Amino acid sequence: MRKRAGDFTLRQLDTFVSAARSGSFALAADQLGISQPAVSDHITSLERHLGHKLFDRRRGTRPTLTREGIDMLHRAEAMLSTSQAMRGEERSRRSEEKVRIRLSIGNRSRDAYLKPLLARIYTELPHVELELLPALSAAQIAEAFEKREIDLLLYTVGRPQLRLPNIHLLGNVPIHLVAAPETAKLLEAGTLSTEDLQFILPDFGPITEQWLERQLAIHNIRPRRPVRYLEFADVIQGIVEEGLGVSILPQEQIAPALAEGRLACFGPELEPMRRIIARSPLAPRATEALERLLIAEITNRTRTT
Repeated sequence: MRKRAGDFTLRQLDTFVSAARSGSFALAADQLGISQPAVSDHITSLERHLGHKLFDRRRGTRPTLTREGIDMLHRAEAMLSTSQAMRGEERSRRSEEKVRIRLSIGNRSRDAYLKPLLARIYTELPHVELELLPALSAAQIAEAFEKREIDLLLYTVGRPQLRLPNIHLLGNVPIHLVAAPETAKLLEAGTLSTEDLQFILPDFGPITEQWLERQLAIHNIRPRRPVRYLEFADVIQGIVEEGLGVSILPQEQIAPALAEGRLACFGPELEPMRRIIARSPLAPRATEALERLLIAEITNRTRTT
């Protein structure tokens, strides 16, 4: 690729960093408030200025950074940081003021994605004070956004898809009926009925409105014992592995146990849940940076599972 004369712009750098960190031109467009073709144009212009590709683009797949792109990402972030530091003492003073961001988050997402990211959040966003709020019901979210009671939400939900401003689908979350291997063998042999099982389901919060329990009814599984709910999915997994109950758990959690033979799937294939993130239009500007960090963390961890 021939290097073109002229200077690249900070806007092009910001667009490149957003696309690189989110792993998606579409997500970068949403984050920056521009169109996806505009994101592509900014990055193509930057590549022409530099004389080499920053992304490998293949139809039907996510763009991935080239070796030069990885190197450029670190340099671009340093340039943007330097630019922000040079905007003047008054703006610097304002940036040092504490900003409280209210994050409503589901239990599973909190433990799997937010906790490992906390050290980075407080390092890269030192002026952000993060207030964690429990998940809300679907009927409460729109009003909470309008009143700025929450700034950002990260949930794992079932259907129907919520209609919210600045909402992004981060991917499907496959779920499975799971049991101890001995229990699964009895079910397969027909010597044990699903109606006789003790179902212990994870409590994803009020937004799911017992969506998991409805999946049982859809597949005509009607337990005789009342379904029990627990907040901690890892505790549920331990109970199931001991043969004291069965559950519906996300594949991303149980993959190691399935591979090691500590758990087994049974029954029909279930509809996957969906992981979403949404930002209030009234949220502080720093919320966008937090949102980018969460999206990048989820994207990277999903790729490795």
